[in-house]
Amino acid sequence: MIRQAVRGVFRAAGVRSVSTSAVLRQELSASEASKQEFLAKFAPFQGTLADPEFPTNFIKTAPKPEAGAALPDKLTFNFYVPSKAISRASAVDLVLLPATTGDFGVMPGHVPTVAQLRPGVVSVHTTLDKEVTKYFVAGGFAFVHADSSADVCAVEAVELGEVDPDAVRAGLAEYTGKLASLQGKGDDYELAAAQAGVEVYSALSSALGL
Repeated sequence: MIRQAVRGVFRAAGVRSVSTSAVLRQELSASEASKQEFLAKFAPFQGTLADPEFPTNFIKTAPKPEAGAALPDKLTFNFYVPSKAISRASAVDLVLLPATTGDFGVMPGHVPTVAQLRPGVVSVHTTLDKEVTKYFVAGGFAFVHADSSADVCAVEAVELGEVDPDAVRAGLAEYTGKLASLQGKGDDYELAAAQAGVEVYSALSSALGL
């Protein structure tokens, strides 16, 4: 539902949070320890199944930070949608993310974080406040790692400049009307679909300043 709403508006076509190097080493060790702990608990039920894969098995990360090492100047940023990689190992100054718990910024040295994304704008600052690319995402997840790298996996994403304002206005009016007409009707599926449409189009309208 959210993907359909976002596709309908396509045209034709923060605060820096810094951890010390000691905390970085502890987080990396904790991540590996958690993986091994899971595998140990999984083993009695594994049978003929292969070992499960983890996202970090497929992501090239920076070397483990040395004790007392300085933070890197840039954040290593990966940005994926199901059909392609929008950004792969790009060096950026800052990424602003629309999490369900509130917007937050990621810079080198940010504490490890996993965040669910709501419909909203991902702002990628290749050069802080100068070279900025904005994408509207329908939802997804962000993973911030202890090695000053971050991954965003979005359901759907489009550059904000490719969104048609007229289609956004029409879509918001359509789904707002549907939502109002379904109140008290007891059709949970249609009601949820209308609510999702209103959420996406409202976020697009806000992002475009309509």
